Amino acid sequence: MNPQTPPLEIHALATAPWYVLAHLALALAALVIGTSVLLRRKGDGLHKAMGWAWVCLMLCVALTSFFIQARDRFSLIHLLSILILVSVPLGVMHIRSKRIRSHRITMLSAFAGLVIAGAFTLLPYRMLGRLVFGQG
Repeated sequence: MNPQTPPLEIHALATAPWYVLAHLALALAALVIGTSVLLRRKGDGLHKAMGWAWVCLMLCVALTSFFIQARDRFSLIHLLSILILVSVPLGVMHIRSKRIRSHRITMLSAFAGLVIAGAFTLLPYRMLGRLVFGQG
């Protein structure tokens, strides 16, 4: 490989469409904020503010996923996006109705979905997997 030519993975990321980059940035932000929400005290003003930010990020992550299609068609991962678009607002409705346990379960499940989907992007044959771990 020519030293002036960037590795394929970095080139793929650098030339990725806006919606792939937006999806990645939103998902990483949701991971950071979601982890912070889970690790800190619940119910105070900061929890609520960070929670609202996480809700907005998760909805945007789910929406941007529909622009990303392998072979110009939707895949099974898009079912998770639909589930997020339903469950995250449901989690908000739970807390507004003072159903704390239901809120906790719904939001933890949505966060788990984010982590699981993120783990799948790190498989060796995926763009991010090659970027993070190299060609192997």
